[in-house]
Amino acid sequence: MRLIFFIFFCSFLLVTCRNDNGEPLFEMTYPPLDFNRPGGQSPFVADVVQVINIPTKYLEFANAHGADVMEVSRVLPRFARLISVDGLDVGHLSSVSVRICPNDQVDCTLADEVFFRDDLFRRQKTTIDLDPGLKGVKDLLSGNRYKLEVVFTYADITPYSVDWRLEYGFEAYK
Repeated sequence: MRLIFFIFFCSFLLVTCRNDNGEPLFEMTYPPLDFNRPGGQSPFVADVVQVINIPTKYLEFANAHGADVMEVSRVLPRFARLISVDGLDVGHLSSVSVRICPNDQVDCTLADEVFFRDDLFRRQKTTIDLDPGLKGVKDLLSGNRYKLEVVFTYADITPYSVDWRLEYGFEAYK
């Protein structure tokens, strides 16, 4: 009897669980951003890389996929990864946050976070797959330009300079 109830319960969960984001319309994968972080960075102050005036290319992405921008109900973070281009271990990091905000905003805030990864200290990695946040960014990315910030929090003094590449993308939903 318990087995039948368990099978029924599992079947019920599989049928009722759906993707709440809606129907995907198109992906917005941006060109990689390359930058360098020098050695000797302090673990007591966050290190911020700021890139301004990034074109959203919203209409170009929609047109390339034959989508109508009027159908878009939300744009959500899809993927991001930070790659140590020179193959150096980045175990001196504590966390990484990627934030996007309007160009006229002085600094992006924690509320502007779209990708993140915590608990990196002493993990011997050369590539960091970032988790997408829950923040919808349709209003920002349907405009013309935006500002991106990568915030590094170190757990130890950085032992060497690291060349980074950030790859990231978003997805528009109906």
